[in-house]
Amino acid sequence: MNNYKMIVTDMDGTVLGTDNNITEDNKIALKKAEDMGIKVVFATGRFHESAKVHIDFLEEKMPIISSNGSIIKNPITDEVLYCNSIAQDKCIQIIDILDKYHLKYQIYTDEIVLQKYDTEEEKQIIIDFIKKVFSDKCEIIFKKDLKESIKNKNILKFNLMELDRVELIDTVRKDLNKIDGVEITSSWKNNLEIMAEGSTKGKAVEFLSNLLNINMEEIVAFGDNYNDVSMIEVVGTGVAMGNAEEGVKNIADYVTDTNSESGVAKTIDNLVFKSLLEYNN
Repeated sequence: MNNYKMIVTDMDGTVLGTDNNITEDNKIALKKAEDMGIKVVFATGRFHESAKVHIDFLEEKMPIISSNGSIIKNPITDEVLYCNSIAQDKCIQIIDILDKYHLKYQIYTDEIVLQKYDTEEEKQIIIDFIKKVFSDKCEIIFKKDLKESIKNKNILKFNLMELDRVELIDTVRKDLNKIDGVEITSSWKNNLEIMAEGSTKGKAVEFLSNLLNINMEEIVAFGDNYNDVSMIEVVGTGVAMGNAEEGVKNIADYVTDTNSESGVAKTIDNLVFKSLLEYNN
């Protein structure tokens, strides 16, 4: 049995419940793991600040992997341990493609979120959505044209959401694939996320494992969507949620219950704690 030393978990659709907060059972299991000496790390597509608000229940604040592995940052000191940003010329190419299709999108830097919008009504809808799903502590700058706003900024990720013209997603992906040096993934249906080439949760987990001197075989990772595949594949034990995409379930070592059923906690109880007890006996 594995002697697990680190738990890495995605946030949305995984450790967070339907109310966009970590479920109580998940909190209890993760806190117990921490008390047993297991490192607890969050790996998310979210902006760093919107992830940080969820970790108050832990005593040891581990570095957070955010923007799909583009950055690893200490949540207490804000020290950047790892960063892989998108080159400015690539950013302009991405913006040209997204603007060609009149799409709404966000651009994540290491400090703020830039949000594309057209009308004031649309702006308010976006504000309400972000407050509900993410965090009102995030600094979001709304602009109708983002080209000037990205100059001299550390651009980590583009986040595209298209709920009405779903058929555009595949078309836009094909256009974006023509740009060299970018990584494209999805964290939920009808979205695309664009990062610098090499920015994946899997590579970020490898970086942290080397930093903390933890073998990859001693890590268990939880996820639900395609941006989680890289870390589910690279760790010793990869776990897909019951609500995960079928492609994610197919590559995982285990499939647990859904996020609303605290599947993370159930697997920690049934696999991680059991393995640790057997290893020590």
